[in-house]
Amino acid sequence: MEDLARGVWHWAELTQELLAYFGSMAEIELAPEDDIFALGLVNSLRALEIVVHVESTYGISVDVDDLELDNFRSAARAAAFVVRKLGGDSHS
Repeated sequence: MEDLARGVWHWAELTQELLAYFGSMAEIELAPEDDIFALGLVNSLRALEIVVHVESTYGISVDVDDLELDNFRSAARAAAFVVRKLGGDSHS
């Protein structure tokens, strides 16, 4: 149970960190589940910046197979992706 609590906390913390990053890129306040692609806030260059940010900030490698919009569509989904890549169980 302690591992589950730690995983949820980790996911929640990552969600807030990524939410702040996404919000700074968009210059608007976003909710964790806001779809930045559907809102038209991200072009291909911004998408690449998100991937580089996730790799450099969290020390993970985003493989070609990982480059699906669903992994980066919202702060909550990006956090779940990072948790999965770090070997944890995502809260998605």
